[in-house]
Parts: sequence; structure tokens; C-alpha cells
Amino acid sequence: MTMIIKPAANQMSLTTQNTVSNSMLVFLSTTASSQVNVYSNSSTQYGSFVLPGNTVIFLQKATTDLVSSNVTVYATPAAYKS
Repeated sequence: MTMIIKPAANQMSLTTQNTVSNSMLVFLSTTASSQVNVYSNSSTQYGSFVLPGNTVIFLQKATTDLVSSNVTVYATPAAYKS
């Protein structure tokens, strides 16, 4: 499957809570297995998932939602078309 990514800003290393440039769509990649957490505010976590090592995914979220991880995950605000 061919995937086209349109980066909306530079990639960042993500561990602590971040809105990832207030993006609604975030391209996540990692080399090590990690737990990704999604928060509606700094203290209310509403979702989490494990991102296996050497994996890339898109995370859809509200612009104000915060994302964090237990190990470094690379996050890029993005748009996509497949």
C-alpha cells in the first residue's frame, strides 16, 4: 500500500505530555516498544496503547489532547492520503 504523508511541522521526540503542535493527526514512529498515552487535559487520561518497536501509525486526536510515551517516540503533525 502506498501512503502519502504531508508533514505539518518538524518531527519531535516525545516522552512528556505534548499537543504535538495542536495537530488533529499525528504520525508516530518508534524503534522500541512503547506505551502511548492520550489525555484530554494534564490529569485525565482517556486512552493508551502499545506501539510495537519499528512501527509507524497515525493517531487521530482533538487539537487540545496531550500525548505522552514511556520511552522516546517520534511524533510529526501530519495529514495523509492512502
